[in-house]
Amino acid sequence: MKRRVAVLIRVYDRIEDLKYNLQIIKQTWTEFDYHIIVVSNGYPDGYRIDADSVRVIDNFVALEHNAGHKKGNSQLLMEGQKCIPSDCDYTVILEADTWIYGDRTIKEYIEFMEEASNIVWASADWYDKDYALAVDFAVIKSNFIRNNPNLFDFEDYPESYIANYLRDAGVGFRWITENMPVHVPSYVAKYPYVDDSTQKRFYVFPKSKMVTHHIEFLKGGMSQKKRYFNIVANYDFFKEEMVSNKGWQRFKMYFWIRLSKLFIKKSWFQKKYYRNITQ
Repeated sequence: MKRRVAVLIRVYDRIEDLKYNLQIIKQTWTEFDYHIIVVSNGYPDGYRIDADSVRVIDNFVALEHNAGHKKGNSQLLMEGQKCIPSDCDYTVILEADTWIYGDRTIKEYIEFMEEASNIVWASADWYDKDYALAVDFAVIKSNFIRNNPNLFDFEDYPESYIANYLRDAGVGFRWITENMPVHVPSYVAKYPYVDDSTQKRFYVFPKSKMVTHHIEFLKGGMSQKKRYFNIVANYDFFKEEMVSNKGWQRFKMYFWIRLSKLFIKKSWFQKKYYRNITQ
């Protein structure tokens, strides 16, 4: 019998992203028996999840109130954590628009955390200058969530809040290096595969086979996101957007991501610090 793992997905308006994400999970995540929890706060604004998607969800929670832009992410996680089954030792938190082909990365970090009793969280290093842990995709020990009901009670700087919380709790974390670096420095005006000129974020991570695009940043919209996903997967998961020369396309992704590590960063000259957050 496969081990049970919870997947907590949060969504507001990215309903189409969610639909494809559920298809990816159901068809390519095979290492564990996943219990899928989806929490939505988009229903009051008319963002309704289609019936086919609802059918593959184990726990679906539609909130009647949206806590707003700053608090909405926290609201979704705090409501979703109530649905984590008692037989799930690990929980994957995932944003609706974060697609991952296969669950190799999840398996790798669960196996590591099994041997490291003090490590309760695994995700990417979000900021260069201060300790901050990605919340778009993370693997977490479920008991830590159960024993810390305020873990997701953040507002500003959620990634920094999580790092601070773990420090204060006296527990450790592991960086998911396959999803790093996340950003290029702010002084870089334009860069390949950095589709958001404000946040300076990469949205393709070929090593973990993950794409996280907000489709409004892509000229080709959802079609382009599907092509990127086929490239990182090295497989035409989306048959309607078949891609030739996937090897060459992945090489370019790896090249530009690795080259970005040569940009001068503040962390070269000063130690990381924990951001002082006033909620």
